[in-house]
Amino acid sequence: MSDTMVVKGEDDESPRKCTLKMAPGLGLVKGIMIDQHFAQRGRIGRLLTGIAQNPEVLGIGIDEDTAIVVKDSGEAQVVGSGAVYFLDARNITHSNASEQYYDEVLSMFNVSLHVLKEGDRFNLLTKLPFEEENSRNENNRD
Repeated sequence: MSDTMVVKGEDDESPRKCTLKMAPGLGLVKGIMIDQHFAQRGRIGRLLTGIAQNPEVLGIGIDEDTAIVVKDSGEAQVVGSGAVYFLDARNITHSNASEQYYDEVLSMFNVSLHVLKEGDRFNLLTKLPFEEENSRNENNRD
């Protein structure tokens, strides 16, 4: 769906430089990078590696039996039984991604992480969740 898809990398590992293979996606949604089977296969390191190399791209990790429905407005809504993870590196204050040592563990400061469940919404343009909807749902619980 995205411009860039993660096609190969190490599962269940710390993020490491030069260990991720990416390829062009379908390009239906611009400015994002998607990885799937996210929690089930321990892929946070893969996605962190991807956004360290491309900090302008929003990383999205999607659990099994879960998806996002994206509207033309840039709103993404989570559907399914798992979670969706949004990783934003726009505001990183430090990264060693550009240093020359191959396979070195990545160091990144100030990465934003949002974890959303079914029904939660995320604005792909502002790279922020819709808090008013999420807060309203929390306030309606007894």
